[in-house]
Amino acid sequence: MTAVSLEALSDEQVLARYVDVGAPAGDREAAFHTLVDRYHRRVFAICFEVLRSRSDAEDATQETFVKLARGAAGFRGDAKLSTWLYRVARNVCTDHIRHDARRPTTPVADPGQLDEAPSEPDSSAGTAERLAVAAALDTLDPLSRRALVLVAVEGLTYAEAGEVIGLPVGTVKSRVSRARGRLATALDERSRSPRSDATPPPDHTSHP
Repeated sequence: MTAVSLEALSDEQVLARYVDVGAPAGDREAAFHTLVDRYHRRVFAICFEVLRSRSDAEDATQETFVKLARGAAGFRGDAKLSTWLYRVARNVCTDHIRHDARRPTTPVADPGQLDEAPSEPDSSAGTAERLAVAAALDTLDPLSRRALVLVAVEGLTYAEAGEVIGLPVGTVKSRVSRARGRLATALDERSRSPRSDATPPPDHTSHP
């Protein structure tokens, strides 16, 4: 089966191709890579949002897909494959946190808005805006921030986000709505606050 025809299949159909032990090895490998291509970015974004470290998120993302490869045959279809995969990613991140007490404290930009983390401070307007968004996101409680990122950045439905973080759909909707409002308020307050590095106006007062 070609990559083009695999792309036309649903996640569950592609997964069925992967777990078919009677299929040629090349077809099974192609099916698995199709799933990785579909979800790598979203899984990485979830891991990055939790771990706040690019290297840790990369490790957690790789481990998530290893678990997919090993546990695919046990997928029962009680939820969407995407939801199951996001849950696995969350569990992997939880394990990372339990085994590693080191957590970054420097605010970082949202993963959905950066291709690569900047290695050095950048004074450009775009970077300043991304850092402002990151700082505003940090004012939200963790659960509301996760709900907002899943819905607004990663494009999950409220139902899918609820399955990932274990909340009813109505609760997710209310948390996302409040989070949007708080985020807008935080960004507005930051835009109104005077810059600490701004150059003071010249003193035109005459001196004797």
